[in-house]
Amino acid sequence: MAARIALFVEGRTEMALPGFLHRWLDPQAPTKGKPSISAVRFEGVSNYLDDVALRTEMYLQEGRADVVVGLVDLYGLPPDRIDLSRHATVREKVIAARSYIRGLIPARLGARFRQHFAVHETEAWLLAYPDEWPATIRPAIERRPPEDVNFNEPPAKFLKRLMGEYKKTVCARSIFSRVDPGIAIGACPYLRLFAEDLLYLAKALA
Repeated sequence: MAARIALFVEGRTEMALPGFLHRWLDPQAPTKGKPSISAVRFEGVSNYLDDVALRTEMYLQEGRADVVVGLVDLYGLPPDRIDLSRHATVREKVIAARSYIRGLIPARLGARFRQHFAVHETEAWLLAYPDEWPATIRPAIERRPPEDVNFNEPPAKFLKRLMGEYKKTVCARSIFSRVDPGIAIGACPYLRLFAEDLLYLAKALA
């Protein structure tokens, strides 16, 4: 039986991700069946933190998913809930944020819930495709690894500075729909961890 994965995301930009991820997952998935990834949108990260426990319980207990995988931007987590400024490295920030969110989930459901992060925003993965952007800004995009566009200037602000006007949901839907996901997975270590965890779940739940 194919794995049913509910992908909890914080906004509209991430709704473009299932198709992008499926193009990488499906060729490697078990022959018993391709995994099913359904994006479930929250109204921003604060709503995610408020409701992730309740909605995880609902999706799992009602049999709407075999496992819930959360994905939020590392940048933008509210400091009154998760103060990441106390942690120096990205790895430390990810560990602290994951620990906080997993602590919101009822212990009896913990084995069926995973939490991942876009470092520092989902838009970082779009920066792995400089040829998808206007030629005038490609050199600036190519100078830094995608996940190194950081808390000082997260990807959305970086792109807005370069382009003047940047519609992130429109760009995400357009680019994610046509590019090779393996390129971003190869360039973005935290995206790779996320993708490889999805592949592990697809195989384990088949």
